[in-house]
Amino acid sequence: MAWDYLASHATIHDIMNDSGLAKLGDSLVNLCFSLAKSVVIGCPTGEKVKDSVLARAIRSSPIYASIGHRTDPGSAADAYEAVMAWLWLNRKTTIDSVVDSLTKSLLAEDMEREKSAKRNDESAVRAFQSLLEQVSKQLPICGYTQQDGQDESYPVSKP
Repeated sequence: MAWDYLASHATIHDIMNDSGLAKLGDSLVNLCFSLAKSVVIGCPTGEKVKDSVLARAIRSSPIYASIGHRTDPGSAADAYEAVMAWLWLNRKTTIDSVVDSLTKSLLAEDMEREKSAKRNDESAVRAFQSLLEQVSKQLPICGYTQQDGQDESYPVSKP
């Protein structure tokens, strides 16, 4: 595709620290969350994901250590968003699969508007943790990535 060069990173560290990928991922993650929440509550919503939700989700993942430094919630959320952008740009995930995963994990009773923001956030954190667990095996490890559930590793194109 015309945008392949945007995601030619060889390491998780490079992906997680790319501010351009984070910007693309911000839009992607918010679209997917809004779609999933709309499905769960039964009506369209344009709600965005809080940085604190994504930060908690990525900090609970083993890949968080790859960021290479301590982060504030905004930077941790950017790392999550960059990961999702890289996965989508490299065709390792789709909007449909992300929305499906989030929809399955979000609890309808926690997403209703009259419920507390804390319950909404807890459900969203669990959904984004689950999503990251599912897709993280597609990320490059030392310049290699596993594809299609195979045990073998294949090189990731280098920038």
